[in-house]
Amino acid sequence: MRITGGSARGILLDVPPKGEVRPATDFTRERIFNCIGPTIQEAVVLDCFAGTGAYGLEALSRYAKMCMFLEQDPQVIPTLRSNCEKVCKSAQRNLQTAVKIINTDVFVFDLSAIDGVDYLFFDPPYRFWEEDKEQIFSFFERIGEKFPQITLALEYPSQFSWSPNIPWQPLYPIKPSKKKNAPAINLFKRVG
Repeated sequence: MRITGGSARGILLDVPPKGEVRPATDFTRERIFNCIGPTIQEAVVLDCFAGTGAYGLEALSRYAKMCMFLEQDPQVIPTLRSNCEKVCKSAQRNLQTAVKIINTDVFVFDLSAIDGVDYLFFDPPYRFWEEDKEQIFSFFERIGEKFPQITLALEYPSQFSWSPNIPWQPLYPIKPSKKKNAPAINLFKRVG
C-alpha cells in the first residue's frame, strides 16, 4: 500500500500487525482523489476510523492544509503515527502543524473541539454498517450541522445501499463492484 499522488507519491504505508484495520486500497483512493481534484489543496481534513491513515495522508500528500485522524484502537496508533512521520518527511511538511492524531471513539467525539473541516473521510470497519448504522447516520447529521459546507468521502461495502433521510446529495457516484464486501465509494455534499 502506497501514497498514489502528490508530494509523497510512492511512499509505502505500514499496516498494524494487530487490530481491526482494512486499509483503503490504492485503487480506491485514486478513484476518490481523481474526483476531488485540486479542491483538496489547503483543505482541512478529518479522517475517521483512520487506521493506517491512508485517506488523510493521501490528502496531505496532495497539499491539504492539515489532517485530524480519529482512531480508537491504541494498538493502531503507533503505526498511524509512523505513517504520518514518513509522509510528512517525504512531503516536506511540518508534522506538528499538518497532523493531529486523536485517540477516540468517533461516535462520541466532541465536534465542538474542532473548527473549519472541509473534507470528512469516513471508512469504518464494514461490520459497523450492520451493527451501528444508526450511530453512523447520527454522526453524519451532527457533523453536517456543525460544518454545513463539508464534503463527505464515504467508503462502504458494495452490498449496502445508502438512502439517508438527512440532507446529503451525491456529487460523483462511483459505480460499485458487484462483489460482496468490495469497496463502494461516493462523495456527498450537504445541502439545505
